[in-house]
Amino acid sequence: MRRLLKLVLFLVVSILLVWILKQTFPKNTGALNYFLIFLFLDAFLWAITWREIRNLKRVWRYLLTILFWMPFCLVVAGVIYGFFSTYYFWPRFVKTYLTSVVFIAYATRILPIAFLVLTFIYQGILWVLARFIPKLKIATRKSGKLFVAGWLLGISLFLLMLAGMVLWEHHYKVRTTEITLGKLPPSFDGLRIVQLSDIHLGSWNRISKLSEMVDLVNELDPDLIFFTGDLCNYSTAEVWPFQDVLRKLKARYGIYTVLGNHDYGAYMTWISEEAKRENMLELYRFYDELGWKLLRNENDLLVLHDDTLAIVGVENWGSIGRFQRLADMPKAMTGTQNISTKLLLSHDPTHWDSIVSKQYPEIDITFSGHTHGGQVGLETSGWQWSFVQYLYPEWAGLYQKRWEDGTEQYLYVNRGAGTIGYAGRVGIWAEITLIVLKSNKN
Repeated sequence: MRRLLKLVLFLVVSILLVWILKQTFPKNTGALNYFLIFLFLDAFLWAITWREIRNLKRVWRYLLTILFWMPFCLVVAGVIYGFFSTYYFWPRFVKTYLTSVVFIAYATRILPIAFLVLTFIYQGILWVLARFIPKLKIATRKSGKLFVAGWLLGISLFLLMLAGMVLWEHHYKVRTTEITLGKLPPSFDGLRIVQLSDIHLGSWNRISKLSEMVDLVNELDPDLIFFTGDLCNYSTAEVWPFQDVLRKLKARYGIYTVLGNHDYGAYMTWISEEAKRENMLELYRFYDELGWKLLRNENDLLVLHDDTLAIVGVENWGSIGRFQRLADMPKAMTGTQNISTKLLLSHDPTHWDSIVSKQYPEIDITFSGHTHGGQVGLETSGWQWSFVQYLYPEWAGLYQKRWEDGTEQYLYVNRGAGTIGYAGRVGIWAEITLIVLKSNKN
């Protein structure tokens, strides 16, 4: 009972202290909400963990204690640093990697917690059996092994995700897909389209890896390059150091791009609406200087010989409520009525599932990104899994719908070239997509 009272007092004092700090420093204490969550999580988990390690040798107890509390110490350091510098302006390395270490440390603690719940269930079953079958003797002490197993699995997952940061953050995979379109004019037979998406330059610390991506794309000798959004994380200021590298991307008939949910500066606190508008103007200028054609609810017609193909691009539209819904398909389609083949760039694949496939069957292929393929998962030649599939029905690769009149619509969801949140990848590699269009009229 005394231990419970101490825990309750500790939590009450923590909440009170955080409340006072948030009232005193309202602009610099946003991270304190996470501080509280992590503090309560660690306090609960440590109370159980200590019972399992308290009988170990002193050196092991000290080592495990330090390792357990190290992520929380990083959280504390981040909170203190936040009083002097807003998160958006932290050094790029700190934002990218140290925050990722904290993220995976707490994400992987879900496993020991899950096994702890299983332990409670196991103990409950033993208690019931002991009540109803007194003669049955069961060693309840073994129930702690489930909790230890959870910790071992959690530590293994942490090490795997740490390897994903060190070894596979920019491990590129070129995926080639051939799509046959019944309406494709003969002049575009064999058209080579390279799709890139979700570069998230705010997370990059190695320009050399971006140069590697550019070289891989140029080696594919693309006719067109489609970039389907999320060049930024928070603001346009992140992208300028990489302009010279991106300028080296080459495509025979041009590079087209659209905006993703991160490109609007929606995840940063601006001092004014004017500052936010200036941020967007900077992004438009960035693309203009690169020579990339930014499509904002508009289209561009590509003419080869006597044949024409429409490239349509819309602003971001997502079915999940927190994402922008700025796509204007009627406006974007203006002037394309007599064009047989239409290619759409739309950042969020839910736009295809919710609107495009239902209302615009004349769109032949939609190019999307946004999901990153979850960044962590498993893929084989005939099977793929990632947690993100429970949020997005179309989350990685090629999807197809066939209508009663025999026409087909395609969606390609690119797994992204960059990362966000967790600066790494495990099993879902950074993607460069080559799509070759084929005509069945030859």
